[in-house]
Amino acid sequence: MTQRLLALSVGIALLSGCATTSQTQWTPTVDTYGNSRAQYLSRDSEECRSLAMRASGSIGEQTTHGAVSSGLLGAAGGAAIGGILGGGVGRGAALGGVTGAMAGGVSSSAQTEAEFQRAFRNCMRQRGHNVIN
Repeated sequence: MTQRLLALSVGIALLSGCATTSQTQWTPTVDTYGNSRAQYLSRDSEECRSLAMRASGSIGEQTTHGAVSSGLLGAAGGAAIGGILGGGVGRGAALGGVTGAMAGGVSSSAQTEAEFQRAFRNCMRQRGHNVIN
């Protein structure tokens, strides 16, 4: 049981680390041709990245929150199924908890990343840049 919890913790930490890296490295593609604000691209990009990170929340925090809440639901469901099917409440809770936590962490991470990219693009467009993606 403790090995599963350790594996879950390591998985969540790795997922959070990968997602946080994408927030610090991803930048929308901007077409500067004919743009009178092209000289402000670097400054606007850094300011918009900061604003987008605040607007979407920390991917690491959101991933952890999603993993914990989904893990609790998964553990409850797994315990019920394990009890009904005779596989053991504890074993069902452990399996359901790990499965729920991983699914919830991945889902929360993806949602936060999408919110980050949307906020980043909107900010750049509001500052007069032609954002391609």
